[in-house]
Amino acid sequence: MDINSLSRIDRAVADNIKDIQRSFGSQAGLVQDFIVFISHRLKTDLFGYTRFTISDFCRQTGRNRQDLALVCADFASGRFAPPVIEGFAFQTVFDYALYSMMERNIIFSSRYEVREKDSVLVMHSFSILKDLRLNFVRGVKEQKVYEVRLSDDLLQGFLSRYYTVNTESYKLVGKGRGGDSRKKLLLYLSKLSHVVQTSGHLETVVPLDRLCDFADITDARPSHKKQNLVRVLNHLIVVGKFGFKYVFTSRNGYMVTLVFEPTLSKRGLLGEHNFYYRLFSGLRSVFDTRKGLPSCAFDKDPFQAWLVDDGVDIEIKAQILAKAYYAGLGIEISFAHAISMIRSGTLFK
Repeated sequence: MDINSLSRIDRAVADNIKDIQRSFGSQAGLVQDFIVFISHRLKTDLFGYTRFTISDFCRQTGRNRQDLALVCADFASGRFAPPVIEGFAFQTVFDYALYSMMERNIIFSSRYEVREKDSVLVMHSFSILKDLRLNFVRGVKEQKVYEVRLSDDLLQGFLSRYYTVNTESYKLVGKGRGGDSRKKLLLYLSKLSHVVQTSGHLETVVPLDRLCDFADITDARPSHKKQNLVRVLNHLIVVGKFGFKYVFTSRNGYMVTLVFEPTLSKRGLLGEHNFYYRLFSGLRSVFDTRKGLPSCAFDKDPFQAWLVDDGVDIEIKAQILAKAYYAGLGIEISFAHAISMIRSGTLFK
């Protein structure tokens, strides 16, 4: 497996996938795609606004660019007017989804608890975006470049509470009819794979109906339900190249035994986790001593404003980055190299 395909998804999202549908309706698949996409970009974009084009998004998620560039049906028909900010109308399928992620949260249908060291964080909702900027590149058919600032929820989840997900498999299973349903099931299986592998096992048993629920299989007859689930599971294995095997059992009704291929290195995961944790906690600690910075005074999120400004305290940021590399990954990088990494966006490879 290509290590660069491995990304993270916040546990609060993966454990409440069905709530995305309830909170965002027809936009749910696109919202889920965006969370997977942006979480992967975070691996290198911690020091800046995450910049991307619609082509970048489609390349990573398997979406069709033409579909996302269409004007939403309700806006095209004149039934509703699109939201307008600073003269720009968020009327295409993709633009309106981004606007919706700034306007609304994922509302959890039940109390969700996250254990953090000696405390318990209770979450009732999950925010995704806090800022969005649009730039138009002249001479490239007015290409739109999006710049987003992520919510504290998403950033904190990336750093401390996550499951691993193979973004290449996620993209492959999403292509074609039924792609959104297959992606939901893949995220659920990715969660199970992460949990069993990090606990030292490769096998787990789950109810057939639970897998069907994530795959949106609603057949009334059990035989038809099983037949359709087999088709989806085989698609994940053959087309998505997601490494696992399955066996149906009759214990307690229809149950499915899943055996995952060993793909996660505990040592590698721990090293990457320590790198990001030391980097971010070090940066936060330094910022807390600099809260009076004029450049942050009028920003709604002064920490992220300071973090993305490579003209302020870049030497200190570079020192923290170099220390995080050594402490978390055992790699020594020079001070000059650390500065160039921050400015170029090649934070971690």
